[in-house]
Amino acid sequence: MHRVAVMFLKNYREWTETLGPDREAVIQKVQAKLHHRLWSVFTKVGALPHHFRYDVAIALVNNVGDRQIKRAVEKLAEVSPVEVEYCVGSGATPYQAYKNCGLDNSNRAEDASVAHVDVVNSTALTRDNGPHYVYTQIVTLLEVLNAKCSEVGCMAFYLGGDNVMIYLPNAGSIYQLLDGLDAQLRVGVGVAQKPYAAFVKATAALDRLRVKNAVGVLIE
Repeated sequence: MHRVAVMFLKNYREWTETLGPDREAVIQKVQAKLHHRLWSVFTKVGALPHHFRYDVAIALVNNVGDRQIKRAVEKLAEVSPVEVEYCVGSGATPYQAYKNCGLDNSNRAEDASVAHVDVVNSTALTRDNGPHYVYTQIVTLLEVLNAKCSEVGCMAFYLGGDNVMIYLPNAGSIYQLLDGLDAQLRVGVGVAQKPYAAFVKATAALDRLRVKNAVGVLIE
């Protein structure tokens, strides 16, 4: 079983509407604080977080205790302008666990499997076509990956630059996910008891592929 936690900033939209028409600078600064705190408190307990919209965030929490999750949410709430609600779900895949949030919260969890994806030759593509071109390529890749994830049971997130993070059902599912994709990718996959440790291993595998100038998948 996999486990995820989903955090909701209650009445966040209503809060933004109290700030007036010049509100965007305030909103962006608050969201930067939320992003910083989200990654700080959840990785500290071994979870692997990301935001959907800045008023909704998720964390892969395999083998992270409910008390630790609750405390991480409380720490996140310290920098939120509104109340933070959350739920925890479990399922056979990360996507199923997300769909079960608040409905099924089993404490039984298997090792986490996470992928760190990098687009090959993005530096050259940026030099030749500009950063906006590469950004649109990544957004398109993310859309394709998440469409395939609906079948595989994974969830993909944009990390910045040319990097994508994927919550996987298991290490081998990366091959099903990448099958048929028209893109040159380096993919490190990590497996560990806790999700952030799995991501660190995935990044180490990705670094090894980069050093060798290799394309494909390396599982740690």
